[in-house]
Amino acid sequence: MKRCLVLIATLSVVLAACSPAPQPISPPPATASPAPSPSSEAIEPAAPRCPPRPFDATATLGPEFDQDIFIRDESRAIATEFLAGLAIIYLDPSADVCRYFTEQGWRTALAFEPRLRAVERGESLITQDHLLRVAFEGGYDLRDRPPVVPLDIVFDIPAGAETEDVPSGETRTSTSTAREGFHADFMFDGHRWRVDRLGAIGEDYRRWVGLPSTPPPGMPCPEFVRDPKDSLFDEDADRRWCDAAGRGRAISHDQLDLFTRYPCDNGHAAILQIGRPLGAAMDPLVRWEYVRDPADEFLEQRWLTERYDGDTESPDDAADTGWTNGNIDLWISPSDLDRAIYLVRNGTVERWPRATEQWGMIDCN
Repeated sequence: MKRCLVLIATLSVVLAACSPAPQPISPPPATASPAPSPSSEAIEPAAPRCPPRPFDATATLGPEFDQDIFIRDESRAIATEFLAGLAIIYLDPSADVCRYFTEQGWRTALAFEPRLRAVERGESLITQDHLLRVAFEGGYDLRDRPPVVPLDIVFDIPAGAETEDVPSGETRTSTSTAREGFHADFMFDGHRWRVDRLGAIGEDYRRWVGLPSTPPPGMPCPEFVRDPKDSLFDEDADRRWCDAAGRGRAISHDQLDLFTRYPCDNGHAAILQIGRPLGAAMDPLVRWEYVRDPADEFLEQRWLTERYDGDTESPDDAADTGWTNGNIDLWISPSDLDRAIYLVRNGTVERWPRATEQWGMIDCN
């Protein structure tokens, strides 16, 4: 059965073109935190904090401003820098907010984000990292003056974030990763991009603001078949995967998926995608994909950072997960999982390196 893999890039959309695509993984429904009712105190501080910065018509602009939209990773860079600045502001109420906001942007941010208000009032100090997952672009034209780029930004806050209650000195520490999102209009003054409006993420993107959960146990694995010794790698991507070495339950396509004969049903590469931790549903914004690349097709395209090894030894900490399709068994090394997984077939250990975040730009027509 011919299959085609749909990828999500780190910024907006990357598609691998073939024929009918598998059903995309949908993250669990999630509702972005509603914007609180604006208060006059939040929107109208006693005096403007950020001076007006009209567009500098004398500024020397890059070639990207001669076209209508970005063609590289400019939106990602803008969003990443802003998220880093936001982390600085959460931790230091005296930080230069005007480096990242216009006056209007700062007022809308205070109206929208209660944590910012608490920091501004000296009630809280927040220490947390922001990991950009995706920045969806809205409609814009870089030839406008001033240019304004609307972005719907989805980001993760890793576990370990600390919130200090300043009056009491008490600190709360988060124990799990959180995923959040908001909409920001970035305005360029000829020198810097600053947020001119901050608010709730758009309706079209709210479903991305949610972390995948662990699916319920599958049904008992039906008619599991273990391949005989000396069997070759089976390129049948539809073989059922089971846990407990085939004696347990079926593993869903939300937890693991195998694509073969990539690209375009004619190549030699196979891609195994899993959720992290193993058993969780796959995250469409943080992809853990590992590649069997015997013909170096991925390596030649620089879609791998390491070469596939079809006959190796597993690390000392590698362990059999019990997940198998009867042809290959999945082994995981905790110390190596960010870089590779191990598939065992007839006693032969194969090391499948992890694919890069952006791969699969193939025209199969």
